[in-house]
Amino acid sequence: MKRLTVLLAVTLLLAAAHAPLANAAEFDKFGIASVSAELSTNQAGAHPDFTTNIEMTTDPASETDPRGLKKPYANTKDVTVTLPPGLLGNLNAVDTCSTVTFATALISEDAGCPFSSQVGVAVLQLWNFQNAFTVSIYNLETSGADKVARLGFYVTAVPAFIEVGVRSDGDYGVTAEVTGISSLSLLNSARTTLWGVPADSSHDTQRLTIVESSDSKSVSPPRSSGRAPEPFMTNPTTCGAPLEIGFEADSYQEPGKFDQATASLGQITGCGKLEFEPSFALTPTNREAAAASGADALLTIPQNEAVNGLATSQLRNTVVRLPEGVAIAAGAADGLEACSEEQVGYKVSPPVVARCPEASKIASAEIDSPALARPVQAAVYQRTPEPGKLTRAWLVADELGVHVKIPGEFQLNPATGQITSLFLETPQVPVRQFELHFKGGARGVLATPRTCGTYLTEFKFSPWSATADVEGLTPMTFDQSCATGGFSPNLSAGTVNPSAGAFSPVVVALSRLSGEENLAALDVDTPPGLLAKLAGIPLCEGAAAASGACPEASRIGSTTVASGPGPSPLWIPQPGKDPTAVYLGGPYKGAPYSLVVKVPAQAGPFDLGDVITRAAIHVDPVTAQVSVLSDPLPQILEGIPVSYRTVHVDVDRPEFTLNPTSCAPMRTVGRATSETGIIASPSSRFQAGSCASLGYQPKLRMRLFGKTNRGAHPRFRAVFSTRQGDANTAKAVVALPHSTFLDQGHIRTICTRVQFAAEQCPEGSIYGHARAITPLLDQPLEGPVYLRSSNNPLPDLVAVLGGPVEVHLIGRIDSVRGGIRTSFEAVPDAPVSQFVLTMKGGKRGLLVNSRNLCRNPSSADVKLDGQNGKTADQRPRLNNSCGNAGQKAAGRARRKAQG
Repeated sequence: MKRLTVLLAVTLLLAAAHAPLANAAEFDKFGIASVSAELSTNQAGAHPDFTTNIEMTTDPASETDPRGLKKPYANTKDVTVTLPPGLLGNLNAVDTCSTVTFATALISEDAGCPFSSQVGVAVLQLWNFQNAFTVSIYNLETSGADKVARLGFYVTAVPAFIEVGVRSDGDYGVTAEVTGISSLSLLNSARTTLWGVPADSSHDTQRLTIVESSDSKSVSPPRSSGRAPEPFMTNPTTCGAPLEIGFEADSYQEPGKFDQATASLGQITGCGKLEFEPSFALTPTNREAAAASGADALLTIPQNEAVNGLATSQLRNTVVRLPEGVAIAAGAADGLEACSEEQVGYKVSPPVVARCPEASKIASAEIDSPALARPVQAAVYQRTPEPGKLTRAWLVADELGVHVKIPGEFQLNPATGQITSLFLETPQVPVRQFELHFKGGARGVLATPRTCGTYLTEFKFSPWSATADVEGLTPMTFDQSCATGGFSPNLSAGTVNPSAGAFSPVVVALSRLSGEENLAALDVDTPPGLLAKLAGIPLCEGAAAASGACPEASRIGSTTVASGPGPSPLWIPQPGKDPTAVYLGGPYKGAPYSLVVKVPAQAGPFDLGDVITRAAIHVDPVTAQVSVLSDPLPQILEGIPVSYRTVHVDVDRPEFTLNPTSCAPMRTVGRATSETGIIASPSSRFQAGSCASLGYQPKLRMRLFGKTNRGAHPRFRAVFSTRQGDANTAKAVVALPHSTFLDQGHIRTICTRVQFAAEQCPEGSIYGHARAITPLLDQPLEGPVYLRSSNNPLPDLVAVLGGPVEVHLIGRIDSVRGGIRTSFEAVPDAPVSQFVLTMKGGKRGLLVNSRNLCRNPSSADVKLDGQNGKTADQRPRLNNSCGNAGQKAAGRARRKAQG
């Protein structure tokens, strides 16, 4: 019998080899004459026998064989059949025939694939053979990574294959490619039937061996498959739309030139009978409050796999809304990359394995489907962000010949950061179970709520059957590290080089614990005397300040921000990203200067643009102490919460910030406001050093102008000058000689404190003018000198020095030993190269001569204290307008008085 079988195969091949071919000029007439397809039932989810029929075009002028067939125009090479989505086969319902077993099927009548691997039959009409061939179709070992299944059958002792793949360029339907058709065969037609339940006894007389098929037998003795019946073919679970089967074929004479045709399968009906009862659970990998965490999701969809049952409806849409308080963790963006459409291989044909960077992976997954031989491993990758769509994802599986590339999106509530996960229009394939494990640990993708408790996740699953959605809630519990809340941030501030009077970069850093309330605003009072040299720096103003497009020349420093929960927050700027900058801005919110802080919100693949924060720089007019008051800090950017763990500012412009010349212990004091309005006042100790190395040798010159006779009211001018690099003055007390005293009768108008605070002093309260030159500013400070009401018997002398900033120099007037004394007891620790005070004379003069100034020269008693503790007491002569004659008369009078 073995010899007869081999002889039969050889005879068939020889017969085929001598079959006449069509004229070469008519090969282009090759094509598909007609196609048809049918299901034994159109009930949704049922397990039908699925039959297709294809007939090739024939030459009407050719001979007609005894069956009435005409000769095809060419030899069919390949046939591709495209199934509609949802029409699937379950490879687990049949056994697998090995490649070796299939290849050696002709060595004996008993050889070949087991009947337990048979999935259907095909009836082939070949023009160069007298009889039709009814052949068994077997489930074979797959041929490679790009095919989900491989079926095989024999035609005239030659093996042919049906390579089954899943389309990844659109609807994820099945495509069957028939390859290996003998080039010596002239195919007239092929009618193929795949069984709904291959092991069903109704097919027992269709289990033909390959030898029996070669003998043109169409019926076999009754044979069992040898295994329990299980559903193989399953109808789609969506109803209403007409289904189509696509066909295309080419020839050996013109390979690659395909003719196409379609056949209707009608409409699937009865979707209302289908079951759909998914369950869902979502649990955090970290149950701590205010921490970074991953999440484990488990979706279970019970499948009806009974032979006489209807398959469970396939899942179409998945919507999961996480609890409010669970948000994207900023730290997850550190080192994260994105996967583009090109890298993932989205909607490309033929399908390709995804080439997403490993650093773009945010989750692993496992998909268990009845349609596959085993569960497949999958991954979720960060998808390349687009404007307004930052947190998108790819669900990717590249196993068992399946190339799934499902786009998803994590929508973020712009006000709260609440996450809604959307995976819509998912493939029409059955899923028993879907496991998803989002990355956890210190760089976990989620930020847990700041308070412990049980939070509810909402879910809604929609079936392809268009029956009722399944909605529900699943709890997430956080019950560890619950001691959260409060607001006690820590402040660290100081200069890099704390030497008194030296230029040095300034560093200010505020940090808070993960579970504390978020920082909403920060104000900082610097130590008195810690000032900045603003001269020569262009200001960033107007539209440039609003957008952060400031000139580089106005840059004074940079900032570093850490955001996110847990021990590993995200630090911005990240390596390779745009740098941050702090610019010196112009007047803002009533302050003479401001800071423009630009932070490019860039991390991983995300770019949320530049975050601009303004801060007003106020200068206390009495102490010259600087206070920086920030605008509210943004709490959320495009749905991603900004959790400020550390705000670090470096003011590092060369020769910009200047240390005090006082070495007294001081503090930098902050006023931090939390998101709920809690105010904390953290502070940091500050003390300059090396004050003793600073000199202190100021000079004071005074002069009276006008009449020198007794009772005259001279004009007065004092010029105070300092050396560069000396300590600044802390206190100055000037006592005029008895020859000049205060004429209280000329004190007419005094500015009240209320008027002074409202900047509404009357013109008559102005008695002089003052001018100060400082190396810190481009222009002098100058302004009127007022008499202002005081708690003392005499009014205060107040010089209001205006300009880029305003400074009030306050002198207390009193009488000592019958003379007038003015004490400036709190001089700001600021460098002043020259200070000029001019007091009016005449009718508006406050000073009056008690005697003729030309008779005896007089000197003032001046006590000067430096900020570094050194003194420079002086007795400068009170110069006047006596001239030479006056000076000689004064000398004679002095000698006469001495005897």
